[in-house]
Amino acid sequence: MTKQIILGAFEEFTPNFISNAWHHPKSDTRDFATLPYWQHMARELEAGGFDFLFLAEALGYPMSGDDIPEVVVREAVQVPVHDPMTLVSGLAATVDRLGFVVTASTTAQQPYLNARTYTSLDHLTAGRIAWNIVTSDNQVALTRLLGLHGIAPHDERYRRATEFVELNLKLWEGAWEDDAVVYDKATRTYADPEKVHRIRHEGEYFRYDGYFPAIPSPQRTPLLLQAGTSSAGRAFAGRFAECVFIQDRDLDVAARVVADLRERAVANGRRPQDIKVIDAVSIIVGETEEEAQRLRAELDATPSMEAAAALFMGWSGVDLMSFPLDATLAEVSTEVGKSMLGLFQRGDESPTVREILQQITTSIGGMRVTGTAQSVADQLQEIVDRTDIDGFLIEYTYGGIATYRDVIDQVVPLLRQRGMVPEVPRSGTMRERIVGTGPRLPESHPGAAYRSVPAQA
Repeated sequence: MTKQIILGAFEEFTPNFISNAWHHPKSDTRDFATLPYWQHMARELEAGGFDFLFLAEALGYPMSGDDIPEVVVREAVQVPVHDPMTLVSGLAATVDRLGFVVTASTTAQQPYLNARTYTSLDHLTAGRIAWNIVTSDNQVALTRLLGLHGIAPHDERYRRATEFVELNLKLWEGAWEDDAVVYDKATRTYADPEKVHRIRHEGEYFRYDGYFPAIPSPQRTPLLLQAGTSSAGRAFAGRFAECVFIQDRDLDVAARVVADLRERAVANGRRPQDIKVIDAVSIIVGETEEEAQRLRAELDATPSMEAAAALFMGWSGVDLMSFPLDATLAEVSTEVGKSMLGLFQRGDESPTVREILQQITTSIGGMRVTGTAQSVADQLQEIVDRTDIDGFLIEYTYGGIATYRDVIDQVVPLLRQRGMVPEVPRSGTMRERIVGTGPRLPESHPGAAYRSVPAQA
């Protein structure tokens, strides 16, 4: 039986994202800071059958030593970058079906404010919102910008993230009973005080003692995504994530990651199908195979290696330009982006710095699919068949809607013919369309344990 896949668009509120190709002739991101730019993209993605727009976040920026490399500003490597959360309401009012995934960091945010924001967005989008949970990259810059006291070790950030999510779940699931809102004008009773509960939390990183003033939204808890695939990241995903975003190019590795994540879900008392896995993919389509390869080569040649290295440094904490080109990263460690660094650490088969720079010029981590529309559809089907992933996050290539134009016009119709994309695009809340259950968290999720409990300690 053919698996129907999930389709997302991978963007950041910036003129220049993964491919570093804002200056390519096909790119048009000059107006990235305006709402009409994103409204046009949202309309096209919705009409094209995409399930969601994924908005990544960059709170900091790449740093080398004590300063920002000139290339970061000159070639717009995560500078400028604006707040993606501010886009969602405007876009939700623009399109009726498309969902939105927004990244928020457990290192940079506070649980109460985070919970209130996502509850508000869940109301305003009619349940079309998801939280991509990260512990943040760009840790060096982040500590300076937010006044944090040093870089917390990688695994400690995940411990903090675990407590952060647990407190959010207590607020979303336990603060209001389902029938707490009465809205009875005759008795002047908006809500039944007996069914609005005080939440108490005393943890290692956070304290909370009070009520949650935001009323329950369609999903209560937004769909929970997570992107880290380090050992700590996978453990976190096995417990909390409903959808995991990976960036593996090797099909055998991706298949092992998918199987491991589902095994971890089962180990946490969940069902294997409770976790959906999507992989990043950079797609270039040509009229012929030769044209597609030429277009890919042109795109690869567009950014400078210096800019690619700066983007990699922001995501991994590793400055490739500080290593000899013939060196590898096999023995390098980082506390910033273990999953990203791990993609290039394969023991004796680890690529050299020169090879890494050549690989990441226009696609930091995800798969690269190049060919005619028919060939691209074949390759995507092979990836699904061999890895058992549940969908794709289409990476930014040219910038603007040009990234998705050929996918929408040429590839999606072929996938639909094969039964890989539904004839009628999915609708409903994000949980209903991505996981297939909902709109509430399933009983197997640990968040369900916090429902309607008077007080949480």
